[in-house]
Amino acid sequence: MTTRRIGGYAVVWGLIGALIAGCAYAQEEKFLATITVVDVKPFEVPDFTINGERFYDAVRQGKKVKLPFRDLREIRFLNPAKSFQVEVLYRDGRRETVLLQPAADIVIESGMISEFSHSKVARIQFAPLPAQPPPPPARPASPQKQPDATPATADRVVLRNGDRLSGQVQTKVFPLRTTYGTFPLDAAQIASIEFDATRPPLATVLLRNGDRLSGAVEVEALRFTLPSGESASFDGKTVQTITFKR
Repeated sequence: MTTRRIGGYAVVWGLIGALIAGCAYAQEEKFLATITVVDVKPFEVPDFTINGERFYDAVRQGKKVKLPFRDLREIRFLNPAKSFQVEVLYRDGRRETVLLQPAADIVIESGMISEFSHSKVARIQFAPLPAQPPPPPARPASPQKQPDATPATADRVVLRNGDRLSGQVQTKVFPLRTTYGTFPLDAAQIASIEFDATRPPLATVLLRNGDRLSGAVEVEALRFTLPSGESASFDGKTVQTITFKR
């Protein structure tokens, strides 16, 4: 009787240990995703997650399933901007077609934040991040030195379709046309530009000194650098707001 109990406890504790080890491994898994977005060059996202999770929800033959990133090599959207029907290539070579059910937009956080709608995505390729050595133990902070609490900021652009981008605006001059004439405004003077949703290119320009100006801001092409370092250009008519970093 005693021997059976001990043997049973050993099996139970063995299963618990394996479960804990598996959870710890899953928590440590990180994946580098190369994302191809319609009209934008492919860019890489370290430690890619969706709402902090490392899997996609999908529907396979009418049943809901989860697609862990560790099993995936590539997701190819069959009809970008039209449906979430995708072809999935697994690491073991299998292929299948499923209906993706993304829980949120793709969000990139690395000192800057960018959001891309899944409807803009054409392909996602996954690769495990190389193992990193553990960081050295932190030294106690000196009481005389206080960490800088000011968060890093970036230029932000909101497009009329709802997409939100963060990075750096490369366009340096924004001509403002008023009844008194046209005035070239240096980007360094501007805090934000908000276009009239019903009467573009009419806009309200907030300067860094607090002044507000109204008129037509005609931007043929807004040049922009994404957090990945890739360059993009947007038709000025597609831009809703531009907020410049402090």
